Amino acid sequence: FLSDLKTLNIIPAREYPRATKHIEDMVDMIQGLVEKGNAYEKEGSYYFDVESFPQYGRLARLDFDNMQEGAGEGGGITEGEFDKKNNRDFALWKAYKEADGEVFWDTQIGKGRPGWHIECSAMCRRYLGDSIDIHAGGVDLTFPHHENEIAQSEAFCGCEMCNVWMHNGFVNINNEKMSKSLGNHLTVRDVLKSPVECRAFRYFVVSSQYRAQLNFVEDAMKGSQNTVRRLDKWKAKLESVELESGGDKVDALAEKCVADFEAGMKDDLNTPRACAALFTFVKSTEKLLNADKIDIAGASKVLEVMAQLDSVLGIFYQVPGFEEAEAAPAADVPDDLVALLEERLQAKADKNWARADEIRDICQERGFTIKDVKGGPSELVPVE
Repeated sequence: FLSDLKTLNIIPAREYPRATKHIEDMVDMIQGLVEKGNAYEKEGSYYFDVESFPQYGRLARLDFDNMQEGAGEGGGITEGEFDKKNNRDFALWKAYKEADGEVFWDTQIGKGRPGWHIECSAMCRRYLGDSIDIHAGGVDLTFPHHENEIAQSEAFCGCEMCNVWMHNGFVNINNEKMSKSLGNHLTVRDVLKSPVECRAFRYFVVSSQYRAQLNFVEDAMKGSQNTVRRLDKWKAKLESVELESGGDKVDALAEKCVADFEAGMKDDLNTPRACAALFTFVKSTEKLLNADKIDIAGASKVLEVMAQLDSVLGIFYQVPGFEEAEAAPAADVPDDLVALLEERLQAKADKNWARADEIRDICQERGFTIKDVKGGPSELVPVE
């Protein structure tokens, strides 16, 4: 896991706490919830009293009035746990049973093990405090896990647990949900064999809308590799500019790029929109570079903006575990068509469908078809 974080240029967390090391923190919270009237004990187990927390269900927007008890599976509102006061109540601590074997702790509230939800609340409070800014997780955790976290944390602390909740979509493999049971489970080491592939995968992920399903297909990776190689060429050209003065001013282009990029990021982390701003900037500066109209000062400004945006995207980095950086091979797709593909992305964002169709026709005439990939960037595929 930690090795994969480095491979994908992900900043590590300051702490990686283990639930087994925080049993006392969980017990303290459970005891506090009982004292406040938000939890109760039944036959050695402890449950959160959902009726004691009127806000329960607001994250998942649950309508309990129209729910039938016992109708769902796996949602936590089912019949069968007869020691609870209410079917909606959830476990904070489970009394020991012989089937638990060696998985138990002897604590002030008895012998047993913690419920799933209390673990996260206790560790979150220990390391981040009573209230946090952002809580993330898969969309499948919205209910019951995150809903239960909110209830037990806010009932215990008396303040809002989290200001912003961000739930990401699932990862699909060739339009199927990734699952070990389906035999399509992949790891970073299974599919990323070179530095450019590692960086392309990172670009593929960060340039996709986090709430949407991410569909991992071979064509998507090929397109992302072409994009990374294009960015590398652009950067190399900027670093090799020799014109001392007299180049066109790039300040206005730079300011618009940063403004549009930030607008995209502020729009619920709309990274496709942010990346469109980046490639509008790339296209404009590439034209100036090809016409020898950028001087050293201008190139420095462009590189400064690139570094500012890359502090978010994290595309330019040395992938660990490789002796030398891989020399970027020539892309299969001509640079001008890659540029047109990025222009089409912006045209679609602007709802300029006529220009988007025109670019599709141009690429078709040049022997490439555009494949729009759900959950990822569009790809240029050679016509067979």
